Amino acid sequence: MNIKYFIIKGKKKYSSVYIRFWDSKRIDQKTKTGFYVNYKEWDESKQRVKITLSTTDADFINSKLNKLEIYIVNRYNRDYNSSAAISKKWLKEAINAFFNRSEANETHKTYFLDWIDNYIEDLPKQLHNGKPLSNNTIKNYKSAQAKIKAFEKHKNIRYRHEDIDLNFHREFIHYCKTIENLNNNSVGVLIGKIKTFCKNIELQELPINPIYRHKNFSAPKNETYDIYLNEAEITQIIEHDFQNNERLKNARDLFIIGLRTGLRVSDISKLKETNLLDNIINITTTKTNQNLNIPLHPQVSKILKKRNGKLPRIISDQKFNKYIKEVSKKAGIKTKVFGSKRDDKTNRKKEGYYEKWELVSSHTCRRSFASNLFLQGIDTRLIMSATGHRSEKQLLSYVKATQQEKNEVISKLWEKQNKNE
Repeated sequence: MNIKYFIIKGKKKYSSVYIRFWDSKRIDQKTKTGFYVNYKEWDESKQRVKITLSTTDADFINSKLNKLEIYIVNRYNRDYNSSAAISKKWLKEAINAFFNRSEANETHKTYFLDWIDNYIEDLPKQLHNGKPLSNNTIKNYKSAQAKIKAFEKHKNIRYRHEDIDLNFHREFIHYCKTIENLNNNSVGVLIGKIKTFCKNIELQELPINPIYRHKNFSAPKNETYDIYLNEAEITQIIEHDFQNNERLKNARDLFIIGLRTGLRVSDISKLKETNLLDNIINITTTKTNQNLNIPLHPQVSKILKKRNGKLPRIISDQKFNKYIKEVSKKAGIKTKVFGSKRDDKTNRKKEGYYEKWELVSSHTCRRSFASNLFLQGIDTRLIMSATGHRSEKQLLSYVKATQQEKNEVISKLWEKQNKNE
């Protein structure tokens, strides 16, 4: 195996530095390195730039040539012994990779946003747990793409993969907060997507800055003020007489099923009678592809009996969120609580005190299910088997009980232990 640097004297003052790489009869290639030197300043025997007062860049060029030589040898050892194709353009591709250069149609290998554009273009072809990505997932990735594109335009910079460092992290967060007026949670979602992009770039063995894995490359968060409905409020909803309003009756029954199963709205919408087996709901979840067995709550059994074993009519996610607010309002769920609600004028969430029905959403189902079982003293492992949470930490993030309510659960547990002693 041999490597040689050389120049070819021409009519111009500066000549290209070439590299030749050959190994027996397997490979013999030469190409330009991208460096130009004065012919008189080139040391042919040492194959490097002469160190003189006039050659100010000699150390830089020679250092790069030294590192390039090591890189070429290492890459050849890896590629040749991994059955990779050593084509006629192998040497040129290796040099481009070393210097992080890109051909016109391969800019995604160098530039962060170009890579993201390619990634998002391929999202409809990708699978998660064997299924195509949901429209909402793709929409979230596109939202991150748009924010990064706007950030680059604002900074008038095209970021390379190696530029995604802690300085990028700080400036992007500052931009999102001051220019885009996003809150910490929204910025946190974007940082999470950026880390996903970086991880996938690394998986493709492209030169991404590894700092994205550092603890300081973190996603800012605000404290959330999500609500849950307690047992009395759920009973209040199921016992309310909606008279002849079939629309609200149907939405109420779907709401109760969500509150008593802890299923996400994407799973509620695909429930069928075939999922009901001997007082158990058996379903494979859409988001996590987990198979869950959830015992039927008496209130759900009552709904099915009333409907002759049939489930309520499925409605869209948007209608579900709209109708259950109306259901909760009419049922009198009007206790004032602190939370955040999207402002119709600014389309941004605003914190404050609201009547509880105003803060009800499809997410209330899952939080209420976990919170009420927790407050009843049910073992967290049993709750996790019904919700599909993989850790107690994940589960407890859904428990939205007050500290006083949590203290009462602990006190009752201790009282029970004292009686058994």
